[in-house]
Amino acid sequence: MRDLLQFCTDRQAEVLETYILCGMSSRRAAAKLNIGDRSVRETISRVKKKAAAAGWTDNWNATKFVDPGQVVTGKSTLTKDDDGNTVWIKTTKEKRNIDIANELSESVALIKPWPKVKTPKVTNRDLATVYTITDYHIGMYSWKPESGADWDTKIAEKVLMNSISDMTNASPDSELGIFVQMGDFLHWDGLDSITPMNRNPLDADGRYQKLTALAVTCCINAVNIMLESHKKVHVIMAEGNHDLAGSVWLRLMMEKTWENNPRVTVDNSPFPFYKYVFGKVFLGWHHGHLIRIKDLAGKFYSEFGKEMGAAKWRRLHTGHTHQAEVHESAGVITERHPTLAARDSYGARGFHKTVRAAQAITYHKDLGEFARNIVYPREK
Repeated sequence: MRDLLQFCTDRQAEVLETYILCGMSSRRAAAKLNIGDRSVRETISRVKKKAAAAGWTDNWNATKFVDPGQVVTGKSTLTKDDDGNTVWIKTTKEKRNIDIANELSESVALIKPWPKVKTPKVTNRDLATVYTITDYHIGMYSWKPESGADWDTKIAEKVLMNSISDMTNASPDSELGIFVQMGDFLHWDGLDSITPMNRNPLDADGRYQKLTALAVTCCINAVNIMLESHKKVHVIMAEGNHDLAGSVWLRLMMEKTWENNPRVTVDNSPFPFYKYVFGKVFLGWHHGHLIRIKDLAGKFYSEFGKEMGAAKWRRLHTGHTHQAEVHESAGVITERHPTLAARDSYGARGFHKTVRAAQAITYHKDLGEFARNIVYPREK
């Protein structure tokens, strides 16, 4: 059974080790891991199927006969039929389209639930704090000697959790917190590590299932951290050019996760221009891949003219180019946010080095911007 570990993701390996330790009892393993019994059984089943596709079963191991770079496509077995005739039984690897939805459901099922978050007692109902994370590129691999800084899935998780914690600790006690994931949260958008539009190869760390599990976990944990400081949290999962499909299932996952929690609302709009009206403040977000920064004010006016016209303060936010920039026109201030992520080899060769950061901006419902706190990447 331990031979199966070579076919596991990190989380699957934890489940398998616990399953073995508990005498191969899925019920006992589930209790120890604080997940469902069914999740344990499905995880073991998936790992066995993956191992079989690579040439390993409980009584047959062909992997040692396969040279590097080659894969097992099936096996042939010499046996006899019921009449005693010698026959060859030949099998081939099942050809199928991998159901990403099933991979995602496993990822969600294996997430350990947080303890119930207590509602903060004292908050200012006139304030709302916006936490913006953009172009985070979970799954990107970066090597410091080549690009100036290391980046992988483990670093990405640490930096994000530290940044959210640092921003919530530094920000005023606003009643409302808005978590804006402004696109390109995942580095690629499917089973192949390529850009979805032009199909350019990307520097990748991990498999797509690993990315999905980490992305969901990070977003849920970020909201839970914010719930400790804010009575209400609004969530926006924006579309980016690297995660056109990923943004869709991230919105659905977040909506499903918090559907029974009245303290959390999720913007489920498929339209890649997002808004929130807080008192006399109009807030808008767009990743930046569809329109230039100087044209964003006109686009938002054309879509949300009534809300913007009624507002005293109009603030738009964008990302995409991994650098800070501010543009003002028609009574609208549009701000481009930097990223916390490192550069990949392509970025290091083709673009200037920029300051990596994220910021939490607090708005007063009548007075506009009230406070601003900036954080920089911190792994420890």
